[in-house]
Amino acid sequence: MNKTLSVATLTAAIFFATGSANSTTVMSVSYGTITGINQQERDTSGGATGGAVLGGLVGLASGSGRSRSNRALRTLGGAAVGSAAGGAMARGTEMVYTVDLVNGGTVRVVMDSGNFHRGDCVAVEQGAPSANPRRVSSEFCLNNAAIPQQYKAAKQREADQCAQAKQRLLDAQTEEEINTAAMVMNILCQD
Repeated sequence: MNKTLSVATLTAAIFFATGSANSTTVMSVSYGTITGINQQERDTSGGATGGAVLGGLVGLASGSGRSRSNRALRTLGGAAVGSAAGGAMARGTEMVYTVDLVNGGTVRVVMDSGNFHRGDCVAVEQGAPSANPRRVSSEFCLNNAAIPQQYKAAKQREADQCAQAKQRLLDAQTEEEINTAAMVMNILCQD
């Protein structure tokens, strides 16, 4: 597989995994305590569909300059292979964290993994299409109203920087850009 095709495949996989290429860079930040941790099977419906679309496009492109029947067969073959690959990539389990928010209400955050525990105080950074929990001092949950605004503003900047890093990864075109953007995202978005 050539370099351009592998970069296109990775970019499309990220697109289909997140559900959109237009991630917002303005996040809302809420604080709460993790009260529940569960594991669930990952929803694989989107992976197979996204893989089929991507595979079909790759098959169609590989049939360029050939007869209609050849292009049709390559498109169908690519769709079948892409569907199987997308479904395989989407299989597995994911963690579901239930967070009781300080300002009332509950939110569920679904992640591939995580190292959170019941009772952890977290900042829940939410914006389409994702949510990101980040462990914070228990003071944000116990005495939220007393936390100076400058500290809450700092958490808001962290959330916006994380969202921008995710968007940068989605926008990356070359393998080098993808690797750099992934590294920056890991630095800015991890707990």
